[in-house]
Order: sequence, then structure tokens, then C-alpha cells
Amino acid sequence: MAYIDWQDDFSVNVKEIDEQHKMLIEMINSLHEAMLANKARDLQKQTVNRMADYAIKHFALEEKYMMQFGFAGHHKHKAEHDQFTAKARDLKDRMQKTGFVLTLEILNFLRDWLRNHILKVDKEYSSHFTRSGLR
Repeated sequence: MAYIDWQDDFSVNVKEIDEQHKMLIEMINSLHEAMLANKARDLQKQTVNRMADYAIKHFALEEKYMMQFGFAGHHKHKAEHDQFTAKARDLKDRMQKTGFVLTLEILNFLRDWLRNHILKVDKEYSSHFTRSGLR
């Protein structure tokens, strides 16, 4: 059973961005399944590394579109991206130093990001991009 299922209200109506958000949900579900099977430790490092890679690519895409289409909330949005990146870097550093980070901490962080950023903050650019012809 999935920890988080993709729902249509997650969509920002930009296919490329929605696909990347689905990848984040996949990471969350994969880590959750591993935790339930007591194999989370094996998957932690991989998930944290994927999360860091995801952030670089995904945020670059969103920020490119924000600049391209003149989204007024660009600076505020970028600041939130920077916070995610800093947290991902912190988790990665802690993982390298200690070899372990609580799986629940990673899951909660990703779940909260999904709820608070994608479902709220990303929705702010959705109609702007749509009006600009991006789909």
C-alpha cells in the first residue's frame, strides 16, 4: 500500500513538472515500503542522494519557467527551494558522517514538503504558467 498516492489536485497543470512531482512521491513510497520491511537503512543513502539530485534538476526547471514567464513570486519560491536543498544537504552530510539518519525523519520531511510546498506554494505559479501557454 502506497504511503502517498498521486491525486489530481497535486497537479500544477504542467506535464513536465507533474512528472517530476510523481518521482518525488515514488521516492517517498519506496522509502516507506523499505521501512516497513525493515530494509530502510539500505535504501536511505540512495533516497537521500536521489532527493538531492531531484532538487537540483527540478528546481532548475521550475525557476527557469518562473523567469521565462515572469512569475512575480520567483524570489520567494526560490528561497523555499534553497531551504529544501539545505535540508537535503544536511541529511546527506549526516548520512556520510554517521552512516544513518532516521528513516522517519526523511519520510516526514518529504511528506511535509509535498503537503506544504507542492500543494500550496507550487499552486501559486500554476495558473500563471497556464495563462502563459505552458502545459
